[in-house]
Formats: sequence, structure tokens, C-alpha cells
Amino acid sequence: MRARRRPWLSDRKGQAAVELALILPVLVLLLLGMLQVGIVLQDYLQLQQAVEQGARAASLGAADATIQQTVDSAAPSLSPSALTVTVSPAAAERQSGTEITVQGSYGISISIPLLTPLIGGQLEISSQSVMRME
Repeated sequence: MRARRRPWLSDRKGQAAVELALILPVLVLLLLGMLQVGIVLQDYLQLQQAVEQGARAASLGAADATIQQTVDSAAPSLSPSALTVTVSPAAAERQSGTEITVQGSYGISISIPLLTPLIGGQLEISSQSVMRME
């Protein structure tokens, strides 16, 4: 005599729902991480371009305030309060033929709440450009 099959052992109606419930948080976290990396990359590229524009202005003999204003206007989506620009050498030491270094740093706050415990609340990006004074 054959053993009777138990119907609840062969019922697989909820298997897909359980698998989705297990993998969905991982997929959402991965998607949000990719989104945050895109935001950081966009800010970094804007910072890099703005610092290059500031170095170009510095190589033409602009004052430090003008260099700061050039960097701020070249990166319109970056918050000026979180953007720090340093120029070296000092204005008194700049002369034709010397190299001028413009360095910018920007603090990015993590905008996706699920990633804040993993990465931290703040990331610091920086860029530097060196040009010879004309």
C-alpha cells in the first residue's frame, strides 16, 4: 500500500512571496547605494570643474575674493557654505611664472536615510588644480 501524500508538503503557493520578502531589502539597499554614488560623483565633477575655473582666474592674477566667487559661480548646485577654497601661495608671493594651487573641499551629507548608518552622515570630497601664473 502506498503512503498518502500530505497536501501541505507539496503546496508551494507562498514560496515566491517568501523569496521576494527575503531578497527585496537587499535589492532596495543596492539601488539606493547606486543612487547615492551617482549624487556624490555629480558633486565631485562639479567641484573639480569649479576648482579648475578658479585656478584659471588665479593664473590671470585675480584676487582671492574673485577666485572664491569664480569657484562659487562655476558650481551652482553646490552649497557655498559647505565649500571651502584655499589658494596658495599667498597673494603677496604670486608673480609671473610661479605655480598657483587652488584646492576646494566640499562636505556632502548623505541624503538617503537607509545608508546613513552604513556610511556615516557626511562625506568629504576635495579637488586640486595647479596652474602657472601668466
